[in-house]
Amino acid sequence: MMGTVEYGNTTFHYNVRFTDRKTLAVEVHPDGKVIIIAPISATKTEIQNKVEKRSAWITKQLRFFKAYPFNKNQAEWVGGETVYYLGRQYRLKIIIGNEDVKLYGKFLFVSTPQKHDAHRIKILVESWYLSHAKRVFAERIKRFTSLMEREKIVMNKLQTRSMLKRWGSCTKQRNIVLNSLLVKAPVYCIDYVIVHEICHLKYHDHSPRFWGLLLKHCPDWAKAKERLEHGGWNN
Repeated sequence: MMGTVEYGNTTFHYNVRFTDRKTLAVEVHPDGKVIIIAPISATKTEIQNKVEKRSAWITKQLRFFKAYPFNKNQAEWVGGETVYYLGRQYRLKIIIGNEDVKLYGKFLFVSTPQKHDAHRIKILVESWYLSHAKRVFAERIKRFTSLMEREKIVMNKLQTRSMLKRWGSCTKQRNIVLNSLLVKAPVYCIDYVIVHEICHLKYHDHSPRFWGLLLKHCPDWAKAKERLEHGGWNN
């Protein structure tokens, strides 16, 4: 199901995805897509009214993503490029040798038999990010064990994988999934995403109760969110 809303000088289209949930949620993706996640019982009129009420916020998000595209600077995977790890900048240095990736000083060294094989270099670096992300995220989430105990929140397991449009999510199986590229960002941004998803284990929507819980345990969440959106960690 699709719909259209006019707000001021802006017209946007949205797609509806029906799921087994009690409340309606609005998602604005970095590629400009507006997705409405609605209860199976929701009517077309109910959905349209909800979207119209959120038009100001949706328009603001669309303008933001237009100004700061998600993949603003696509990596070319050549020597001298800037790469990030835990919020710090490093230079990519490509050397000929057996396949390996190491962080040393101000450089991320990538050793490969074919120095100009950008596709293979990309695979090697992303694999390095994934392995380091798993370790870092596992260490960081331990810091919030007491939070989950106090709030009576139960997490099944932590998963790490590459995701195109989200920093994190939680599943019906009570798993928290984190984007491996999040390891590029500063630690306080990683902690914000972890707490955000922990709060979703208790409140599955963005209701006032959810925001209240997030504010309680992550008072500077807005600062961390802005840093994530402006930091260039997505490349």
